[in-house]
Amino acid sequence: MYGRVVGLPLFTGISSTDLLEFQDRFMLSIEPIDAGTRLLTQGGRSEGLLWIVSGTVRRCNEWMEETVKGPILVEPERLFGLNNTVGMTWDAVTTLEVIYISKEHVVKHLLRNSIVRINYLTLLSSLLQRKDKAADVPRSPEEKFRMLVRSMRHQNSKELTLHIKMTELAERLDISRLNLSRMLNRLAENGEIEMKREQITIHG
Repeated sequence: MYGRVVGLPLFTGISSTDLLEFQDRFMLSIEPIDAGTRLLTQGGRSEGLLWIVSGTVRRCNEWMEETVKGPILVEPERLFGLNNTVGMTWDAVTTLEVIYISKEHVVKHLLRNSIVRINYLTLLSSLLQRKDKAADVPRSPEEKFRMLVRSMRHQNSKELTLHIKMTELAERLDISRLNLSRMLNRLAENGEIEMKREQITIHG
């Protein structure tokens, strides 16, 4: 188990002694989850940290969905701060292996470990920096579209699908419907996206 856990976000660099201590204090273990299981619901309260050790999950909201392959630490930025609600709905697409640690055990035990604290700060800093990068002002319709996709896409993403009307997408990007259509058709011709009625699938 040690070899698998130390490769996960937050646990990188911890010793086998630290891991055994965690197991003694709050029964740290990798558990199986069946395909089709709902893991988290958008808007629900974040009650702990969830690692997808292996398997594929689907994350979605009202206008986008994405398949993501583990290992993943799910929405670590939602556990503390002003907004403690889950940002996306997460469902198991395949059989999963997961680790779950309640917020109580995160505070009482996990974050008392200096290596875990540094890893957590590094992870949160990286999330903020990616958002800052996404805040750069784009110029062309394609730059605006790519920036929107980057702002939503998980780094372990396999495929992202937008469920949105073209008029709404044009409004979000602040471009004309005609320029949006031209840009999307060009990306489709290049094989970067597929378009159906009120649906855009982004590959790669």
